[in-house]
Amino acid sequence: MERLSDYIQGERVVRELRCHAPEALEEMAGDLQQPLSPPLERALARSLDDRRVADFRSSEVLMPAMMTTFAVSRASIEGDELAKLEASCNRCESVGRCWQAMRSHADAETCRDFCPNAEAFIRHRGEVEPRGE
Repeated sequence: MERLSDYIQGERVVRELRCHAPEALEEMAGDLQQPLSPPLERALARSLDDRRVADFRSSEVLMPAMMTTFAVSRASIEGDELAKLEASCNRCESVGRCWQAMRSHADAETCRDFCPNAEAFIRHRGEVEPRGE
């Protein structure tokens, strides 16, 4: 019975939103602070993993939160490297896991296990501006 309840409260809601209100689903995915029931959060994370939230961009929603987790300033990363990190974020295979981690304010050590940009963020930790002239 619990599986049916999870389906009704999670996957079914996500499917309905995907079909009838995709903009609401995108808004829900883009708001890391919005309270969601556990079944709905799990279903939305699966949809993100499967790339079924049309206009969701990890680099716009998750990367800023991940940079905060690693205590990295966006200004400390130069343009070309930032573009590479954004592309890596958008191709990430762990989007749903990352989304859930950012929602639960996971620490950097936890995120290091799955974030493809973790090592770059660690290198830039504590920097305020680009190095150079």
